[in-house]
Amino acid sequence: MEEQQGDAGRKGRLLIIGGAENRTCGAGPLEAFAGLAGGEHARIVVVTTATEVPEEVADQYTAVFGRLGVTSVRELRLLGRAAADDSATLRALESATGVLFSGGDQSRIRTLVGSRTNELLKRRLEQEGLVIAGTSAGATAMGHWMILGGHGHDVAASSVKVGPGLGLLDNVLIDMHFNERGRLPRLLSGIALDIRLLGVGIDEDTAIVVGDGHFTVVGTGVVTVVDAGQATVAYAASDDEPMAMFDVSLHLLPAGCSFQMHDRLPAIGTMRGANGEVG
Repeated sequence: MEEQQGDAGRKGRLLIIGGAENRTCGAGPLEAFAGLAGGEHARIVVVTTATEVPEEVADQYTAVFGRLGVTSVRELRLLGRAAADDSATLRALESATGVLFSGGDQSRIRTLVGSRTNELLKRRLEQEGLVIAGTSAGATAMGHWMILGGHGHDVAASSVKVGPGLGLLDNVLIDMHFNERGRLPRLLSGIALDIRLLGVGIDEDTAIVVGDGHFTVVGTGVVTVVDAGQATVAYAASDDEPMAMFDVSLHLLPAGCSFQMHDRLPAIGTMRGANGEVG
C-alpha cells in the first residue's frame, strides 16, 4: 500500500531501526520505510553524516530502494554545521518524502543538532507528513538525548555517555543493536540519569514505526522498553559504582506489538500490512 506524503498539516512518521537491517527486499524495516514514504513515488534522501564510507553506504541504499521500485534516491553527506545550514541542503530536504539517517558514529551527527536542517526536519515531520528513518547511529540520534557511547556490566553513571540529539522524538532514549550487544545495562544507566525518559532498546533488523503518540514493532527481533517512571534510584558515591534501582517495568515487544508512549501501555496486536502502517 502506498501513502501520499507531503500533505500540509499532516503529521509524519518516524521509523527507528536497531541496525543491520535486511537489505534483500524482504518484508523488513527498509521496505516499511519505502512504503510509508510513497512507494514507487517516494523521493528519498540518505544522510550519510555518521559513516566513514559515505559512497559505499549511499550505493547500498540506492540499490536496495531501487529493487523496491524507488528511483529517486539522493545522498546528503552534511559533514559540518555549514553544510547543514546551506540553502541547497534545505532545498533537497524540502522535496523529499522520506529521509534516512545511516549508521556509523553518532557523535558525527551532533554537528546537525540545532541546525537549519534540524529545524526543517522537525517542521516537516510535524506539519507536512515527512517520513524520517534512522538506523543504528541514526536511530539513537532521533531522541532529544542520544547515547554517544558507554559499556559495562553494571548500571552505573560510567556505563553510558549521552549528548543532545535531533529532538524528533521527545522523552525517549533509544539504544540499538540491543540484545546482540548486551546493552540493557547501558540503557538502564541512561534512564537512571533521568527516570522521566522512556528507554527503548531495538534489536537488529527490527524497527519501531512511530506516529500519533504510539509505536508499532516491525522486523525480525524484539524491542525492549524500560519504564522507570515509578522507580526509585539510589545513586552511588562514584560514577564507577553500581546504582540501585527499584520498581522498574520491562516490556519485550516482538513484531506486531505496540506501545502507547503517553500512557506507557504495551499491547499485543498484528500488523495490518508489511509496509509498517500504524493502525
